[in-house]
Amino acid sequence: MKARLLIPLLTILCLFPTGAADSIGNTPWHLVDYWWDFGKDTEFESYEVDFNLSNDVDPRVRLYIAPIGLGHFNKVAFYGGIQTQSDGYRTHPHPRRREYIGKGAIFSRWGERDIKATRKSEGGLFESGGYEGDFISVRNKCNWTKGRYTYRLKRGKTETIKGKKHTWVDGFVYSHKDKKTVQIGSLRFAGAKLVLGRRLAGFIEIYGSRIPLASIPKITVTFEAWRINGKATPPQSALAYYPRNVPQYADSKAEGKQVIGTIGKNVDRTKATRTSRQSRIWVQRLY
Repeated sequence: MKARLLIPLLTILCLFPTGAADSIGNTPWHLVDYWWDFGKDTEFESYEVDFNLSNDVDPRVRLYIAPIGLGHFNKVAFYGGIQTQSDGYRTHPHPRRREYIGKGAIFSRWGERDIKATRKSEGGLFESGGYEGDFISVRNKCNWTKGRYTYRLKRGKTETIKGKKHTWVDGFVYSHKDKKTVQIGSLRFAGAKLVLGRRLAGFIEIYGSRIPLASIPKITVTFEAWRINGKATPPQSALAYYPRNVPQYADSKAEGKQVIGTIGKNVDRTKATRTSRQSRIWVQRLY
């Protein structure tokens, strides 16, 4: 092999080492996905989950912590959390210029492109895209750091459009340390009644450009104190999924009903407890 080709290849191998069996794909890297089963579908008024962050992280690394990695209203998927680098649009259609707000909170849904189904909060941004499938999103600045937070979705107003009922859902992040609430914005869903699916997820993700493994931030995220319609509703079961085509840099455990995820250090899945290897993922039963 020619030296001019060998040097870049060795650089890649040093920065992004992989095992013989599993290669590391392109970002985004879902370092871990958590799935919680609450036992039954529920007519929705509100959903909340608390999460604790052990420390701050370098905001230049694009980290997405999602207390709601996936959920469903009337089988329509939604998700939300906090990011180190949030961006979007403030106005439509002109001047349509992407703005960058740094650390932020985000609330998104799939299966929609109409920006009329988004409502920004004061100072917030919106997004409508098709680069990961059709979705719309609202975002707002959220200067999160070490501490305890609550991510909350709340049923909003119902309106009639062309003879059909639609319901708005409002997103918030509350800082227990600062006792302040960030209003993320609102998204619209079809139906006068929204049914929250029994299975919800959370995730920790590296997004944006690919980074050296040594740059994956070290942080522990604790998910706990789930509430549906204002009532404490702990999951009946919790699973951790680790895609095999991402760096194995997440470790998980349960303490009671808490789900505790730590990223930033390589993990040997073959030695992990209650973990099985499947075709594309590793699965760990937490409880």
